[in-house]
Amino acid sequence: MELIYKKLKKSGRGMYIYYPSEENRTAFKRCSITVLRDGNDEASVRRLLEEGGMAELARREQAILAFPNPEEGGWNYDFGGGPDDVAAFADFQDAMSKPDDEPLECRPDGIPTYQAMISTWHPMMDTRYLIGIGDGAKMALTLAACVPEQVTAVLSLGGVLCEAARQRAVEAVMPVCLLGSDKRTENYFNVVNETESVLREGQWDVWRNRVNPLQCVMTAESQPFTAKLLEDVWTRLFSKVRRTNTGAHGDCEPRMDFAAAGFEIYLDDDRLEEEVKTPHTWFVHVPESVKKGDKKVPLMMFYHGGSDNPAEAAEMSKFHEVGEREGFITVYPWGTNKTQWNSVMDPQEADDVGFAVALIRYMLEHYPVDPQRVYLSGFSNGAAHAQVVGMLYPELIAAVCHIDSNWPGLRGKPCEVDYQKVTPMRLALEKKKEYDYRMPVWYTYGTREMSYPVYRKSSQQYQYDFWKLYNNIEVLSTPPQEEPDPCGCGVPGQVQERLRPSKRHPHHFYDVQRFYTRDENHWNLYNYVMMHDKGHDVAQMDAALGWEYVKQFRRLPDGSLGLA
Repeated sequence: MELIYKKLKKSGRGMYIYYPSEENRTAFKRCSITVLRDGNDEASVRRLLEEGGMAELARREQAILAFPNPEEGGWNYDFGGGPDDVAAFADFQDAMSKPDDEPLECRPDGIPTYQAMISTWHPMMDTRYLIGIGDGAKMALTLAACVPEQVTAVLSLGGVLCEAARQRAVEAVMPVCLLGSDKRTENYFNVVNETESVLREGQWDVWRNRVNPLQCVMTAESQPFTAKLLEDVWTRLFSKVRRTNTGAHGDCEPRMDFAAAGFEIYLDDDRLEEEVKTPHTWFVHVPESVKKGDKKVPLMMFYHGGSDNPAEAAEMSKFHEVGEREGFITVYPWGTNKTQWNSVMDPQEADDVGFAVALIRYMLEHYPVDPQRVYLSGFSNGAAHAQVVGMLYPELIAAVCHIDSNWPGLRGKPCEVDYQKVTPMRLALEKKKEYDYRMPVWYTYGTREMSYPVYRKSSQQYQYDFWKLYNNIEVLSTPPQEEPDPCGCGVPGQVQERLRPSKRHPHHFYDVQRFYTRDENHWNLYNYVMMHDKGHDVAQMDAALGWEYVKQFRRLPDGSLGLA
């Protein structure tokens, strides 16, 4: 694709963007690399693209490249007089999703419309890499220190961290490659990454954190930017690390080796067409132990978030890695319109519930799936879809462990919700009149989400009150927004636990509110799980904790619940 020049209307700043192909929406993940250089001309960008090997890497790795232009006075890395380049950086990051600078059309709830989503590119926020050259390297290190949540990892050619940036630094983890830097800069990043011993790896001296080796500092002698250097840094660092929104300034997590994961990939496949009339896309992961065995195993369906896709869902949740260890099959489907799930069952939109059920039945017929152990999960819009499929087809589903749902209702503000006017909920309650189903639910939410602390008339209250009603659990009144319960979760559980399950991130912890049915067996069928400091993202242990809960249950042929 040809190089694009874009001028941002709001700030008047200019930038060049290079997209890796003509197709803006695919089932695979795209990352981004932003390059801060001293020049503002097109020729300097083209040299980096061709001589520096960036165009080749972008095409191979599906990376979107951004080349913001400095103002005439250069990069304001020391917060002196001139433009606020730290604030401008967020605008540059946002701007790379489309060639023009027209605002996205949004629905009343603030989420972009389908037409807006489908027209944009989608670089994921967890894989945003930064390269700085010359004074651009100083700016890159300032950004790494002051807004680390906006950067995954940095390559700095000749830069040092100035004193003004040190004063404003938030001291968060940041993987860096430093070429020709000074000892004070090296020491700063070694401190924030809590690195220990140094090893020699090729041309690099590498310090790593003992618990999380992705928190690293790589140093080498000064050298020019070349295709060989870019490939080396990509292989050793950029391709290995992602930054998740699971801490105040993000956490370093490993990237998935997509080729090694061994997915069976079905792209625009028509084998479900008899039931759903439209070709669909989904990824399947079958563990090696299942391929070699002859017994039926559990199935986990994971539904992506709004604007995401199967590869992004796999990278976020890594449910298939849990499946490899635990011996279950994982499926990552793509919504019919390739942006979001029609979880509200709008009759004018695609029947995504029908697609979900048809795919489950296909998996039951063609894979060694235990029909009593089908589980659902999903993130955000996909978490809503997991709930909808579970409540409408409980005879197929043994349990649900969804993540970060803001349905039903509005994100971040109170509103009125009538279950009888929410189509899936109304239908689910009608179905319960025929048979009084129960559905085990493990729901994970973050304390940096928009509806935390949970309050009356929030999406969270409507969601957990519905599941309590569904499962014959006592429904207590949620405190108003002005007087939230100190537990932060709205209504405390009958049993409360604190979990610290991550060795890689010992600072992560979860508060679990467990609720029990009024049935004779008093089963724990609803769990509100708050992860401290998590934003709208999937944390390292979300999938594993969800699996540990749902794997207890099976759906018996008569519709009742049994224990696995």
